[in-house]
Amino acid sequence: MRLTKLVLSQCFLRRLPEAWSVSQDDFKRVAVFYFGVFWIIQILLIGDPAEAFVATVSELALTLVFVFAVLGVVGKRHAFLPVATLLLGAVGWIGLFAIPCIVWLRLAEHTMLLVAFYSSLVFPVWGIVVLGHIFRQALARTPSFGFGVACAYAVETYLGTLILLVL
Repeated sequence: MRLTKLVLSQCFLRRLPEAWSVSQDDFKRVAVFYFGVFWIIQILLIGDPAEAFVATVSELALTLVFVFAVLGVVGKRHAFLPVATLLLGAVGWIGLFAIPCIVWLRLAEHTMLLVAFYSSLVFPVWGIVVLGHIFRQALARTPSFGFGVACAYAVETYLGTLILLVL
């Protein structure tokens, strides 16, 4: 419950508590949660569970590599476990909130399709803002730096997953 409250507080752009920590078990639980949510999303988007599985594994791996690389560049590799846990948890919750909208997008017809499409854009934008917020706090940098890192993350994971699926 403590971890869920911490992660959800980040989804709504709250400040991190002064003293917070996560365990390897927390990381594992959050990674499984993230994987489950995004496998469902990929199945809804792609349609093929096997291909969705590959896409989800690729996205998870690219996310972890990106977090490790960014933290390495700024000299904070020691923060990998808590930052990765927060990122996966926050993106997982936002993805969970997005599933009904994605189902609506899949089922919508004619004029409602456009409404469903624009409604579904809220979630990736929300995700980038939240990731920027987490990176800003974790790296002790400016909001614009955090937002830039979050945008780079989005490009790296989405394009990287797409390229891996095409190959």
